[in-house]
Amino acid sequence: MSTPTPPTLGDRFRYRFDALMSRGAWALILWHLIMALAAVLAVSLLVILCGEVPADADGVTLGFLALLWTTLMHAIDPGTITGDEGSRGWQTLMMIATVGGILLVGSLVAVLVASVAQRFDALRRGHSRVLEQGHTLVLGWSRQIFTIVSELAAANQSHKGGCIVIYADLDKLWMDQALRAQLRGTGRTRVVVRAGDPTDPGTLHLVAPEHARSIVVLAPEAARDDTQVIRTLLAVGRCAPAPGRSQHVVTEIRDPRNLAVARLTGERRIEVLEIGDLVAKIAVQTCLQSGLSVVYDELLGFAGDEIYFVDAAPLVGHSFAHALHQFEDCTLLGLRGVDGRVQLMPAMDRVVATGEKLILIAADDNRCNVRPWSGSIDESCIVANHSPTHSPERTLILGWNTRVPAIVRGIAAYVAPGSAVLVVSSDPAAAPALAELAAELHNVTLEHRVGDISDRRVLDAQDPRAWHHVMVLPDDRIEVSTEADAQVLVALLHLRDIAADLTIGLARPFSLVSEMRDVRSRDLAEVARADDFIISDRFIGLLLAQLAENAELSAVFAELFDPEGAEIYLRPAANYVALDRELDLHTLVQSGVRRGEVVIGIRLARPTPDDPNHGIIVNPRKSTRLRLSRADQVIVLAES
Repeated sequence: MSTPTPPTLGDRFRYRFDALMSRGAWALILWHLIMALAAVLAVSLLVILCGEVPADADGVTLGFLALLWTTLMHAIDPGTITGDEGSRGWQTLMMIATVGGILLVGSLVAVLVASVAQRFDALRRGHSRVLEQGHTLVLGWSRQIFTIVSELAAANQSHKGGCIVIYADLDKLWMDQALRAQLRGTGRTRVVVRAGDPTDPGTLHLVAPEHARSIVVLAPEAARDDTQVIRTLLAVGRCAPAPGRSQHVVTEIRDPRNLAVARLTGERRIEVLEIGDLVAKIAVQTCLQSGLSVVYDELLGFAGDEIYFVDAAPLVGHSFAHALHQFEDCTLLGLRGVDGRVQLMPAMDRVVATGEKLILIAADDNRCNVRPWSGSIDESCIVANHSPTHSPERTLILGWNTRVPAIVRGIAAYVAPGSAVLVVSSDPAAAPALAELAAELHNVTLEHRVGDISDRRVLDAQDPRAWHHVMVLPDDRIEVSTEADAQVLVALLHLRDIAADLTIGLARPFSLVSEMRDVRSRDLAEVARADDFIISDRFIGLLLAQLAENAELSAVFAELFDPEGAEIYLRPAANYVALDRELDLHTLVQSGVRRGEVVIGIRLARPTPDDPNHGIIVNPRKSTRLRLSRADQVIVLAES
């Protein structure tokens, strides 16, 4: 074993020099000044030793201080040497001072330029403390960030504007560039971005969490569990709100076992979205009723109609059925009691009480006004109460991800006994999970087959004519969202071709629904002509934005997505009113009242070519007159 040699003088010098360099720009500037002064002093002493001290204009030999000044001028101003008239030795020594000065000054300028550039870069990266109040604070970064920012900006359009502060452990310049590339602008809403660790309570003061109106905690895209979210919630819990400030926290959780833990991480109100279960519920409802995702997109987005709570004072003492007709530009969904309990679609004879809130669909909160209506209902247009019959349904699920068991359970909760579900996937995790799930089901037969959903031969072997609904899901094993969506797109194109050979009249023999991860994939999926698309990341982003604006909406969404509560259905118009007869929306609303349902919109079978909502109209004006055909549908809030 060799013995280390003792450090040499050179080793000590290099170590000290490296330590000096690591102290930053001011240490470098100080070092240059010391070196410059040392060089000037050395040259001046050399001039004295060589006897080359010049005389001034009066013939008097320069003193030591004057000599130092003259040498310094030669060092910092190379042009000074052109005026020298002394001896050759003097000129040589001054040339040495000038060259040394050029090297030192050039190096000093380089240090100053680098220091200033570094300072400007630091300013661009935003290390200053945020001084906002009443802002929305987003902690973390994921694909939902673009939806959240755009929706919150849309929510502030009718107000004086607002501020969104984003704090994530990524490069600030990259985040700024990504926001500019994905968003067309945020209108009157300012977006402030800061880089840092949102799980560190010692740095959270940088983004003023104590003054925020609401806080949104996002899970990182690459996260496989809820560790990062829980850590961030704990960090937020260490920062108490400012006195008098009421704020809430909204977050997303992947594992339902962590729901209770997430709610216990602080004193604030915490609204937690269990994203797997939520997307599964939306997928089930959309699979069984194509077009429903557009309705949800309309209700959850701030660009169109959304849900508001308004004071029920103008309608106190009136029945819920009567209140349904008292809004021209709004649709009444339900009531929130004095105790805070939300009840969607209450009994039609339920009387509105003092202190309650009305739950309305409206384009903006300034349109939630009562407009008393005393018109008449055309009774001849209302058809007799039609009780829908439920027959067994067959659902084909192509692909596998962690939400499939919840989707199968959801389907089993809606369909009639004798229904069947077939899952086709090449994922080895599917077989044991479905085998365990099959033992829990009673009115649905569950089967699993192994196969690649992008293989046309596998799809042909499933005999699509035997299925009422087909759902295509992205594979969780594919981490890149666009690659997972590409597999779904291939399967959709094959199904489109299969359906073209099986089409009966103008209708496809089965409904076709797909889930996408990336919102950009929807434009590509239009080519596949699927009946509906579920953009999972977008839906989660919309819900987070809605709850960030109003935490009270959590109970409304929980009711809408619960199979046991009031839900949204698209039903044939022929079940409600006479077809091909002109009528107004009041007549359609009254037909829903006779069935104990709330009419919230219509779906036209033949929309205009440029209609972005594909014929779905949520919250139409009550005075609108229209003729409904057999292919049209009524969108209602009802119980299954």
